[in-house]
Amino acid sequence: MVAGSSSAFGLDQYILEAETGYKVINLGLYAGFGSLFYTELAKENLNPGDIVLLGYEYGWHDSFSSLGQDVIMSGIDENIDIYKHIPVSHWPDFIGYLFKYAEKKNSFEEAHGIYSRESFDENGQLIKTRANALSDYEDKVSMYGIISVLDFEGNVTISDRSVEYLRELKEYVLGCGASIYFVAPPVLYDSITCDPDNFLELARLEEEKIGIPYISDPRLYMFPADLMSDTIYHCNSEGEKVRTNILVDDLRLCGVISGSGCTDELNINRGETCVLVDTLPKRLLHKPVDIKQVYAVIDGVEHNYYENVDYIIDYERGTIRRTQESNIPNYLYHNVIWKDGKFKYINGPDLCSPESNINYQIRIDYDYYVAKEELEPLENSRCYLSNSLRQKLEEGDSINVALCGDGVGAGVDTDGEGIFLNYLSEALSSYYDVEIETKNYSEEGRCCDLLNEKINDIISDHPDILMIEFGINDHYVPQTLDEENVKKYKDDIEKIVVKLKENDIDVFLLGFFQQNITLSSESMEATRSFNKALKEIADNNGIYFADVYALYVKIGSIKPLSRDVMSDYIHHPNEWGHKLYFTSIIEAFNIYGTMRPVDFENYIFI
Repeated sequence: MVAGSSSAFGLDQYILEAETGYKVINLGLYAGFGSLFYTELAKENLNPGDIVLLGYEYGWHDSFSSLGQDVIMSGIDENIDIYKHIPVSHWPDFIGYLFKYAEKKNSFEEAHGIYSRESFDENGQLIKTRANALSDYEDKVSMYGIISVLDFEGNVTISDRSVEYLRELKEYVLGCGASIYFVAPPVLYDSITCDPDNFLELARLEEEKIGIPYISDPRLYMFPADLMSDTIYHCNSEGEKVRTNILVDDLRLCGVISGSGCTDELNINRGETCVLVDTLPKRLLHKPVDIKQVYAVIDGVEHNYYENVDYIIDYERGTIRRTQESNIPNYLYHNVIWKDGKFKYINGPDLCSPESNINYQIRIDYDYYVAKEELEPLENSRCYLSNSLRQKLEEGDSINVALCGDGVGAGVDTDGEGIFLNYLSEALSSYYDVEIETKNYSEEGRCCDLLNEKINDIISDHPDILMIEFGINDHYVPQTLDEENVKKYKDDIEKIVVKLKENDIDVFLLGFFQQNITLSSESMEATRSFNKALKEIADNNGIYFADVYALYVKIGSIKPLSRDVMSDYIHHPNEWGHKLYFTSIIEAFNIYGTMRPVDFENYIFI
């Protein structure tokens, strides 16, 4: 990957390696080096079969002549051999800078921060968490800058120097037996001052004049403030994963890497949710074959939208976008009150922040070709069910399934029917032809102390299985993680688990997802620690643990969770989000080992 810092701060190379099978070398260097330097550096060790991706920040079309002497000499330092990558015509600039560089180096003491070595691992992957949003752009436009691909006359052009240099680069790379492609960098959408379609024009012009395939739709890389961090080219930790997976899709679409392979069998994804901004495209989870319905439920009323009137589908890329005259709500106008890249939850009579997503999210029903894995059996986790519960399922006896949890379990900000307890009931009833009775003890805003309040009622009701779902509210901690809070949470739940098992009630523990990372009170470390505690309880007691966190991480790298899956922008999943909970649970009931993802209407295959 050859780019400026947009790739240092916007590429998860481990995801890219896992999805492509290639070793990733991220040459996403600080832009001060000059794109000429890191492009020349990319020529080192090119081998047949290698892939070179050019993800330059916009401006590459003007020139490839500038180099940053101070930054380059700091980067090279005593590795003299690397100077061979600097064109001879630039050597006088560096010779003239030698004494000044030596003076700076001798007086240098120590530095920390996002650009320092401590922020990267041994493979060059940025590991420093960036949980802020780039929320102050409108107040500091002059500092952050703007992005446009138009020249002073309002035209899209590529300079002769850029054309000449990139043509020579292309021939060099191909001569090494490698391949080369252009890809788009991630950018803050608010910073763009020209028409987004102008970026498509630049891509077409690049292919026409230079001949390097441009495999991205640049509009897919135009990100909102809550996916960006400290500059208009830097993703935050969530945006980094979203950007990487869009890049993976680009590589698959143009045939650079192969996908897992689809069958000719169709399945339907019902009610997949997302929000749309202006006319920017949004990826769907699968490439649609046929759109059944696009609709929204606003204030309890269903609103239907129509293809080529309200939205446009790119069936090849698997994206949906609003038309200019669309009736679909424009998420550009969604309101959040920010302070220093964070927001607080405010719910007052005169002021609410953040605004709910409910009146912006659309739902899409569509057919898609299933992957081969979707037709294969799920993991068999039947060992977590007691013999008596397995016997009831096998003999067709009625089953009582109960849930005790917080607002997620209670289905806050859903229609009350589209919650995972009901999805599970419907699936078991249909698959095993048994009657399923459910009982929901969950209450909004509660923590795991609710279990102590309800334990006698639960034991008295004696369900066949109780699912315990707590953590979203429990894990809030001040500033730094308090290990005592984790221990108390773990001990309190484990005591209940032991008591339920002593009363012959099967117990499932459900993890919880990463809520909005830009919420001021959120601790990502606490989220991981509380989920780890739940897993330890499950392992200690031989019960099933639904790893909701891991599943949401996968979805969150494709669909921004706070926008597309949360009803409240924070931590209340919508009906489609509850299907992810169901997806994480159902394998525990795979008693014959024959369950497949396609067997269940509400299973979300990723």
